[in-house]
Amino acid sequence: MGVLVPLSEIRPRRLHQPSATVPYLLVNPPLTDPTAPYHSIPYLVGAARAAGHDRYRCVDANVDALTYLARPDQVEAMLRQARELRARIDREGARTREDELRYRSALAGEGLTGSAVQRAVEILRDPEHFYHRPTYRAAVAVLRRWLDLMSLRMPPGVLEGFALRPKSSVNLCNSADLTDDAVLDAIAAPFEDYLRDEFHRHLCSERWALVGFSVNYLAQLPIALRMARLVAEVSPHSVIVFGGTEVGDVVKFAADPGTPWRVFSRAHLLVPGEGESALIDILDSVATGAPLTGLRGVMSRDEPGAQPTVTYENVAELPTPAYEVWDWQRYWSPEPVVLHSPTRGCYWNKCTFCDYGLNTDRPTSPSRERPVDTVIEDLRRAAGIGRVVYFAVDAMSPRYLRRLAAALAEADLDLRWSAELRLERTFPRRGVGESLAASGCVAVSFGYESGSQRILDLIDKGVQISDVPDILRELAEHDIAAQMMGFTGFPTESATEARRTYEFLHEQDELWATAGIGTFALTPGSIVAKQPHRFDIEVLGRPGSDDIRRYLPWRELDSTAPRWGDPVDARIPAEYRAWIDRGDERPFVGGIDSAHSLLYFARFGRGAISADPGGPPQLTGLLAGSATVVPFRSLDELTSNDDLMAEVIRRTIADEDSSSAGLARWLQGPAGGEPGWSTVIRPAYGPGISMPGRLDLSAQSALGRAVRLVVAGGHEQ
Repeated sequence: MGVLVPLSEIRPRRLHQPSATVPYLLVNPPLTDPTAPYHSIPYLVGAARAAGHDRYRCVDANVDALTYLARPDQVEAMLRQARELRARIDREGARTREDELRYRSALAGEGLTGSAVQRAVEILRDPEHFYHRPTYRAAVAVLRRWLDLMSLRMPPGVLEGFALRPKSSVNLCNSADLTDDAVLDAIAAPFEDYLRDEFHRHLCSERWALVGFSVNYLAQLPIALRMARLVAEVSPHSVIVFGGTEVGDVVKFAADPGTPWRVFSRAHLLVPGEGESALIDILDSVATGAPLTGLRGVMSRDEPGAQPTVTYENVAELPTPAYEVWDWQRYWSPEPVVLHSPTRGCYWNKCTFCDYGLNTDRPTSPSRERPVDTVIEDLRRAAGIGRVVYFAVDAMSPRYLRRLAAALAEADLDLRWSAELRLERTFPRRGVGESLAASGCVAVSFGYESGSQRILDLIDKGVQISDVPDILRELAEHDIAAQMMGFTGFPTESATEARRTYEFLHEQDELWATAGIGTFALTPGSIVAKQPHRFDIEVLGRPGSDDIRRYLPWRELDSTAPRWGDPVDARIPAEYRAWIDRGDERPFVGGIDSAHSLLYFARFGRGAISADPGGPPQLTGLLAGSATVVPFRSLDELTSNDDLMAEVIRRTIADEDSSSAGLARWLQGPAGGEPGWSTVIRPAYGPGISMPGRLDLSAQSALGRAVRLVVAGGHEQ
């Protein structure tokens, strides 16, 4: 059953044509997943073009910048930096915690060559090598080493894969850090050459009337702010606009209404909600010289005190997304994975932990559905680009799902698709697995949340845990992969209930393909935060350093211990975590809803991730194993990112300064590693070990011969 939305809240499709058009540039900034493009910009361009604004360029600066940084000359520069840092610390010793953190990162350069990263990216794009799991894993190992090297150019602990940690040595919940150009420059430092080279050329190629940044993830925010400063320098006449989910979060979570304009200091306009109609109205105003004020869904610097309006698009009337704006061959996958949104909002819209988008009195935005016939036409256009589609939706209703699956089964599109759905107990009764398989479905993601029925009831999930095995079995019988998402740490959850979330998956091991279990974090707009008494908790005052309140501290009423969404639930044994470890995290194979996982499901079926063919890579020499002598008694004694994050959490709970200035003092504290000697042995494609002393690893020694075999991964490199 869908949610009825008053028509006054829905933006009608604009019918008139503009009297003038202007050139505009839309940018997807770093840092995010380079394996497939986000779909916001194609939706924006599709709408604007249908309204007559056809002078545009779209730049995926994320994949462009990462491809730039994968060039051999760029990797060689990172390797030189790593060697110089290690040589200094080998000579002088580590004096500070920051020295130790950076020394750890510098060791990632051992066994890496300047050309290895570019070769790894080529493997991800290669239709043969990508699907050979050992070769694929070798490429992923190279990229992980490369990201460790890249972190040397950034503040310690900020980089986490293709993302940024919300809080580390820089606090992205702190407006002082987000408005400090020196801090932003430090985060964006790896991308500076790209910005001054390729991106600068884009800015100078046209007199852009408008430059818009689509910022949908927190990890994109700091670099987008740096890019906006460059736009203001190079193209001062351009109207600078920020839109996307992360813009909405800053507007929504800022303690002071003036904070967004301080954070987005170079912006003229902000679009904190859905953006198709907003972009058209902005382009109309820019083209005609009308004031940039009074536009629905748009915040203007000329009206700094105005409250943001919440508007929702009429998705039934939106034009087809302009998927052709991207050069799909540039993404780090062997074939395109296209994102499409046949629905927006959530038809259930009750989960008490949820807080998504510019929602007002509900957990997320209202449910809206695009006519199925129109979706089929959209997908016909998308099929000209790629055969794999991810339906990027909050959750589509069972009724709509059945209609869409039936239409896909009848169409001649031959698509493979995946989506996030609710666990509906009617699936087995209605034979949904058969209809989904006939329509091309290869994977379904479920937010099953918890293995405890009591916790599911508190969440208002509307699911009986006893029904879940039959639902999963219905999909498994039709070779559809189930991706399971949950979390522990919900208010009043016991240790037994937390472990039950893992135990349930272990018991149903044969019925799911991949899983991810996180920890609960309390967000301000959730029902839990708004009605804490229902959950026997007290919401505590926010830490002074966090004036962008992305997360809230809380405590259970029968406890004095504050809770703050710890990244790891200490109540969960290590062997429980191993139960759900079947591959890499996003964006690689094994990650929930990652493009690479979907491609593997489309090729090999639901067992693609758990099945491990083993054996060596088809391409060798990407990485060499290494044995490195270091001037420390034990590498394990050096300050680690875990130590940094523990200090961040301690400061947050104690309401001490957790801004970059506060953490800088801790980082400059004395190093803890004891001088001495140890040997770090690192296989080509696996974790390293640290052994005490300077070991004799010469070719003549038995130990040396054994180590060479280990670091080569058991085969010649």
